[in-house]
Amino acid sequence: MIKVNNNTLTLQSEDGLKYLILNNSDKKVGNVQITDTDPAFLSFDIIGEERGKHYASNAVYVLNSFIHREKQIKVIKAEVKADNEIARHVLEHNGYYIKEKKDGSIIYEHIQSETRNDDSYEPGDGNKVIYLAGGCFWGTERAFKALRGVVETRTGYANGHMDHPTYEDIIRNETGFKETVRVTYDPQILSLETILKAYFLVTDPTQENGQGEDIGTQYTSGIYYKNPDDKPILDKFIENEKKKYSEFFVELKPIECFYEAEEYHQDYLTKNPEGYCHISLAAINKIKELNTL
Repeated sequence: MIKVNNNTLTLQSEDGLKYLILNNSDKKVGNVQITDTDPAFLSFDIIGEERGKHYASNAVYVLNSFIHREKQIKVIKAEVKADNEIARHVLEHNGYYIKEKKDGSIIYEHIQSETRNDDSYEPGDGNKVIYLAGGCFWGTERAFKALRGVVETRTGYANGHMDHPTYEDIIRNETGFKETVRVTYDPQILSLETILKAYFLVTDPTQENGQGEDIGTQYTSGIYYKNPDDKPILDKFIENEKKKYSEFFVELKPIECFYEAEEYHQDYLTKNPEGYCHISLAAINKIKELNTL
């Protein structure tokens, strides 16, 4: 018998392929099944009265890690009905992306990926870099792509305390990581002060541990610098901003670590124009106005 667990549930194998989902009282609340193949195929079901309690989402999360790390299977697939919004949410919440649509069904795929630490990252060619956290990094990345002089953006996870965090890790655990965008820019075209002006156009500094409907420590607002020479500029700007508000929850710290997020998170709103974004088009248009100054 194999048991796989976290702090919310236990998966207990029946025959090596099918797992009972047990809650903290060891009560069966559903089951999840995988195939003994590579790629593996996953399916799950929760008992009616236990639905809506996140058991399926947590079970898929736990089993993903087990399949990838213990079974050494890189790809997991799952097929659900296109109109099964709950099952789709469970998969998408766990980093599954749509691979194929056919005959009223959607085939999802989850690929094991190791997030990459950027300790050795150098912007090169006279460019500079700053790290910005302000809610969901999909919207933050799209906003800063609107600034003339931005050379590159990469979404990722900043200043946490575990190695190679995944998206699923940071949305569930107290990892300390914040969804962050690494902004590489040409200082001959774009000043750090203009970047900060743009940041506060799309970030509410009075909201603690979140932006808009994105709530949690992973959505903490923060500005993280790599070059110590940037600190006096940042300090002065932040002090002036603080005077405008009775409360202020944007942290300013040196970058301690940054892991690039999984590839499906990069340029997400370019690839998925109808995807979720907490930053309005009106706010992004205000950023674009900075290009004319």
